Amino acid sequence: MDYQIVIVGNPVKCRNSRALMISNKVTFPPLKIEEIINFSDYPITNLSEKKSIDLINNCRQQLQEKGCCILSNFLTTQGLFNAQEESKSLAPAAYYAKRHTNAFKTDDDPSLPLDHPVRFFMERTNAFVPQNKFTPDSLFLNLYHAKIFQQFIAACLNTKVIYEYDDPLAGMVLNILPSGCQHPWHYDENDFSIVLMIQPALDGGIFEYAHNIRTPNDENFPLVSKVLRETYQGTKKVNLQPGDLQIFYGKSSLHRVTKTIGDRQRHTAIFSYTRKNHVIGKITDTKLLFGHTTVDHEER
Repeated sequence: MDYQIVIVGNPVKCRNSRALMISNKVTFPPLKIEEIINFSDYPITNLSEKKSIDLINNCRQQLQEKGCCILSNFLTTQGLFNAQEESKSLAPAAYYAKRHTNAFKTDDDPSLPLDHPVRFFMERTNAFVPQNKFTPDSLFLNLYHAKIFQQFIAACLNTKVIYEYDDPLAGMVLNILPSGCQHPWHYDENDFSIVLMIQPALDGGIFEYAHNIRTPNDENFPLVSKVLRETYQGTKKVNLQPGDLQIFYGKSSLHRVTKTIGDRQRHTAIFSYTRKNHVIGKITDTKLLFGHTTVDHEER
């Protein structure tokens, strides 16, 4: 297979919080969607067929019972190879940031007791490659924009349609975790997330979650405290493997990625969709995640 990778710059590290000024040019032979998705195991070309309906119902059941659905080996062998090569080439373009945060992504509240979960702060060390770093023929963008993929995800979520982000940075991103990085306990802003495991860490980097900890009317602080202090018995662990696709309800379930260990980075692709059209990230959140904003953010 012919492809060319040209990278200028140094790999992202977990020892500083500088944005890396990197220029990437990556050329891969574009794959058709049927060469990316493992249609043999996931027959989603016609969602009205019985095997597709059975698959969707199984996903819905997992989401209802566990808040999490894992589709193992969702990519073809060739699709996974290309995804891994592309993520390796893009990893140096990740913006790394280190900060302390609580599970709610709010400021400290000194009026609360010291042992209140709002006052429980953890180190977050994370790096993201924004969407505007991807080339037009990117495998990830191809999958992100594919209507057949979107329709399948929407069906699993039991919703009529999902929309791509209008956000030029946050719609399709890579999450890069070098050794010593972690994503501590938190809730998502969006009610669902779509994550593709590209490359696990050598050790650590395990996805853990506590299902349905809060509701729209109750933060359930006592249970949150148990999760944060690791005394909650209901925490689930998901050891995602390369090519696994995860659909997750993260707005009501606390979750984290444990600290990575070893010299192999953890790479995941995050496909951001919403139930509402024309969504774009908040300026403050965007700066924290990517180190900068765009004209689109400023105009909103």
